[in-house]
Amino acid sequence: MTAPTLPATAICPGCQTMVVLPVEPRGAEDPLICGTCGVEVPDYRVEVSMREASEPEHEPDDLPENRIYTRRGLLQGLRDAAADRAIAAAKGFSERAKF
Repeated sequence: MTAPTLPATAICPGCQTMVVLPVEPRGAEDPLICGTCGVEVPDYRVEVSMREASEPEHEPDDLPENRIYTRRGLLQGLRDAAADRAIAAAKGFSERAKF
């Protein structure tokens, strides 16, 4: 069972009425007009999609060669890897003991 979803809404800057936005965001060439007062209602989804389109898909700092590693971080990674191996070995011992 899926949860019902409500349509996107915006507040009219002229009369402070809640306006239901259309399913597809409209651009600047086809503005959304408030039915109560006739003022153009800005569609925030257009601004968000334009901002997402202008931003790069990844941050250059996220590349592995740009990361800064510390001793603490490396030791924690080694500790976690050793703990995973120890758990896997312990599971192997418990499976052999059942026979």
